[in-house]
Amino acid sequence: MPAAGDLDVTSGPVRLRVEGLGKTLRALSAAGADAEDMRDLMHKLGLVVVEAARPRTPARSGALEGTIRAGRGKTKAVVRAGTARVPYAGVIHYGWPAHNIAPHPYLTDALDASRGEVLSDLDDGITQLLRDNHLI
Repeated sequence: MPAAGDLDVTSGPVRLRVEGLGKTLRALSAAGADAEDMRDLMHKLGLVVVEAARPRTPARSGALEGTIRAGRGKTKAVVRAGTARVPYAGVIHYGWPAHNIAPHPYLTDALDASRGEVLSDLDDGITQLLRDNHLI
């Protein structure tokens, strides 16, 4: 069973487990890694998914595609879609069976399509942070 902060990814017959990610992030923080550096790395990872999501976004007017953005979390990459003016992002993504709206999981599809690049960038980014803080 993975511990809190570990990453467990299953895609078809392939399973990837990253153990100790949370511990690594805490060690970086304790070693003085700037929180802004972590936010920059997580934002970069989110941008990879954002770029993969834009062409997959169902469009009538293009408004929904324009709302897809990456957050700047310290310990996680977050991708958001929708705003107060475009409140239907969740309905488009997950569907609404009661109203006969089929799901179009464009964000999940984008994550699946960009997973290799995200994991590679995560590895490179953490390695660079470890080097910058003289941990390796």
